[in-house]
Amino acid sequence: MKIPMTPEHILELEQLCDAPLPAEYLGLLDSYPAPLQTACRADDGSDAEGLVPQVELLAASEEILKINQEVRQGTILDPEGQEFRWPDQLLVIGETGDGDYYCIDTDGEHEGVLQFRHYSVEFEVIADSLNDFVEMLMDAFVARTSVDDDEEDDDVFDLPDPDVEDEENE
Repeated sequence: MKIPMTPEHILELEQLCDAPLPAEYLGLLDSYPAPLQTACRADDGSDAEGLVPQVELLAASEEILKINQEVRQGTILDPEGQEFRWPDQLLVIGETGDGDYYCIDTDGEHEGVLQFRHYSVEFEVIADSLNDFVEMLMDAFVARTSVDDDEEDDDVFDLPDPDVEDEENE
């Protein structure tokens, strides 16, 4: 399901965003949570509405690049009739399926995951971090089962710490 983020795709996305992609986001793509890889969006458990990695949290690097190119084409009108152009620093990481987008701020001005609401042409913080966003998707799309051992449920889905990897590579 997951297509590795190629250096070319990373470079193109960084050029679109005019900033480096956050290490936390790249780490999430590299270790995309297994339960979300096959999580169905439909209430009946079928894949009729697609899978989470095809919509809410895009896993395919080509799709991530494509959606980021699309949002930057032209302008749209906000409810007051003013032209709105997609901010360069906001990287789309998924969508709701209803025309709204999930994005992160590559320059770090806004923390967490934002949701762009296309009707009102505004952004709202919906998760304080990428990890919280993943947990939100897990709650919405993956049937929770009891953990067999004493391990904390929250620890199962923690994102890798990019600083630890950097230290190991030095």
